[in-house]
Amino acid sequence: MVRAGLGVSTRDDARAAAEEAVGAALTGGLQPDGALLLATPDHGPDMKTLLGAACDALGTRTVVGAQVHGLLAAGQELEGGRAVGVLAIEGLELHGFLLETGPDDSAGAAEEIALHLGGAACSEDLVVLLPDPRAVDLERLLEGARRELGPAQVVGAGAALLGSDPPLQWCGRDVASNAVAALVLRGARPPRVGVTQACRPGSPLLTVTRTQGHWILELDGRPALDVYREVARGPLAEDLRRAAAFVLAALPRDPRDPLAPGGYVVRNIAGFAIEERALAIPEALGVGDQVAFVRRDPASAREDLKAMLASLREPRPAFGLYFDCCARGAPFFGVSGLEAAYLEESFGGVPLLGLFGSCEIGPVASRPELLTYTGVLALVDS
Repeated sequence: MVRAGLGVSTRDDARAAAEEAVGAALTGGLQPDGALLLATPDHGPDMKTLLGAACDALGTRTVVGAQVHGLLAAGQELEGGRAVGVLAIEGLELHGFLLETGPDDSAGAAEEIALHLGGAACSEDLVVLLPDPRAVDLERLLEGARRELGPAQVVGAGAALLGSDPPLQWCGRDVASNAVAALVLRGARPPRVGVTQACRPGSPLLTVTRTQGHWILELDGRPALDVYREVARGPLAEDLRRAAAFVLAALPRDPRDPLAPGGYVVRNIAGFAIEERALAIPEALGVGDQVAFVRRDPASAREDLKAMLASLREPRPAFGLYFDCCARGAPFFGVSGLEAAYLEESFGGVPLLGLFGSCEIGPVASRPELLTYTGVLALVDS
């Protein structure tokens, strides 16, 4: 039988925070096979102390995690200050990894996971990836995951990007940066995963008709920046720096319904060339590729979140994980704790640990993708 326990602490002292969070997670006599442990960056200087105390209290070295922007748990959203969250898991085969890697060998992280598992991953596997996005080539990491981990569900989030210090990742008592922390959960049933997006389409699909590297020069035979300004409209059309925070590029992934929620991935506008009337995005597109423009919209995001939760509410899971974008939360929705409240309304009493990350990993059109401005919910059933 799969069981889990959840504990959160906001204590300043690292050892006390670990012991409090683990103590709450082990309520009910849980004997964990492993745990996901997340901490905010303020605990960085004391992470070895915190992890040592957590491993001792949990009785296992399969304790995986990373520094994150904030936590979502038990109806609360904790952003800023010190916070530790522990999800202790019993009744599953768990494998933890700390894979130190760089941009050139990022794809090898998934190969190392597959080799350790001793065979092909299967649809019952849930693979959680927590990479350092400054040091790991995330697209290569996911290319490797698609190739090596096959039908497994791959989810996760980028570690926090705050200040000049690199974010930390860990497994057991080992702590590193420039790494990928990974936790593989092998169950008897496939995990259930949902993705919720924060945008609504602002244009139809447009065909790229001229490019240069990452620069899109023409869309449907027109200057790309002219098309973008028409979608932005009004003051945003003149203030392109501000427009870039709200009007984004959508790359279709689902050929059946490419602009439906969950049918595309969102990418930031990386730059504008005013004289050339062009714009750039982080991914290079070719002539004939398609793109649309979408607008970040709190009302649409709220409705999409509610629809995603309704689709996954039954059966009641043993536990859950929620990977949320740090660009959502209170600044985006205009109210504190909205997503945590919706999660609690849908799954109250279910141990569910969430985080705010610098990016997200989740399925779009049945394959793992690098996501932004999204929430990814993974549920494991008993």
